[in-house]
Amino acid sequence: MKRGKKPFTIELLVQRGRIPSTWKEDIRELGKTGCAEVHIVNYMGISWKTHKTLMERSNEYFQSVIQAQSLSEQWWLDIAKQEWVKGNSRSINSNHWSLIMRNMFKDRWSDRKDVDITSKGDKINDNTISVEIIKKEEENDNES
Repeated sequence: MKRGKKPFTIELLVQRGRIPSTWKEDIRELGKTGCAEVHIVNYMGISWKTHKTLMERSNEYFQSVIQAQSLSEQWWLDIAKQEWVKGNSRSINSNHWSLIMRNMFKDRWSDRKDVDITSKGDKINDNTISVEIIKKEEENDNES
C-alpha cells in the first residue's frame, strides 16, 4: 500500500477547514464587486501555487474563478457606463481604467495584435541569420 501525502482537492481543503465551505458563492461575490484573481487567492488564504493546482484539478473551482472574472469584468464595464450615462465620464481616468482592463482581462482587452506576415501560419524552423559584409571600394586605389 502506497503511503505519503494525499493529493489535495477542493473537497479535502474544505473538509480540513483550510477554505470555507461557502467558497463557490464567496468567489462569485468577489467577482460581483470587481475583484481580481489576487483577491480570490487572498480571501481563500491559499498560495498562488495552490490556486493554480486547484484550477487544474477541479473543474468546479476553475469554472467558479472564470465566472468571477466575467462578473468582475462586467462590474468594471458597468462603472464606466454609469459615469458615461450620468454625464460624468470626465471623472474616470481613461488611461487608468484601460490599464486595469488590459491587466485584469488580458485575453479580451489586449492592445497587442500578433500578425504573422511571413510564414502564413506555418512554423518557422530555421533560426539562422546570415550577414553579408560589403566593403566599399576606395576610388583612389583604382586611379593610380
